[in-house]
Amino acid sequence: MNIRTETEQPGAISARKLSTEIDCETAALLRAAIRPIFSGAASWSNLTDILKDKGYHLAFRQGRLCITDRMTGDRVCGIRFLGFEFKDLVNRLGRPIVVPRGSGADGDLVSVRPTATGH
Repeated sequence: MNIRTETEQPGAISARKLSTEIDCETAALLRAAIRPIFSGAASWSNLTDILKDKGYHLAFRQGRLCITDRMTGDRVCGIRFLGFEFKDLVNRLGRPIVVPRGSGADGDLVSVRPTATGH
């Protein structure tokens, strides 16, 4: 089951609002669909690949790790909303590869370290 923010797809659950604003039924479905992916992940690479296949992306927004919609870039929910702490994921999966984006504390998690482009 996929949970989407803006795009419609067969079998998708609409979660158009921020996780702090969604109704309890949508929140329960979101947790039920996404929590097992985090719980079963063997590595950050594995986690990002599975989420990518489901239409999601892991990113830091304002310094917090969250799930975003791959199509729109919209924030779906934070990992705390799913019941996970970043430090616990780091202890289990190691340090993630984060590529900074923008001028704030934003960044994207990637499955492979980017190669340096030479000058």
